[in-house]
Amino acid sequence: MQGRKPVGPPRDPAAVQAEIEQVQRRLAASIDELVDRTNPKNVARRGLEKVRQAGGYLAEEARALAAGDPVRRRSSHPVEPEEGAVLVSGENEVVTEYELRQPPSPALLIGVGVGVAVAVGVLIVLRRRSRR
Repeated sequence: MQGRKPVGPPRDPAAVQAEIEQVQRRLAASIDELVDRTNPKNVARRGLEKVRQAGGYLAEEARALAAGDPVRRRSSHPVEPEEGAVLVSGENEVVTEYELRQPPSPALLIGVGVGVAVAVGVLIVLRRRSRR
């Protein structure tokens, strides 16, 4: 190794030190983010939020099914502004997609009703057994 010459021009020690500190800051931020992501409380909170969102979606679908609403919201998502556009706080544009669906068949409605009745009956029987 003693006979080799440096590949590039000599680097300023202060610049090397600044680069090392910048890499250390990025590494520390990455580690902090990993610790935050894997914290059991945060994992549980994110899981609960997903369950709440799914429950809200199912409740909305059940309401639409019961009301016979033929229009269903498919998705909503924010739209990124064009490059160079200036947005004032709270002016994010959201696009919502809808789809027109066929009203549920009477057989489906009867099946849902029977399923709910059976589920309620099972819960009542289980509750009575647990009280004894």
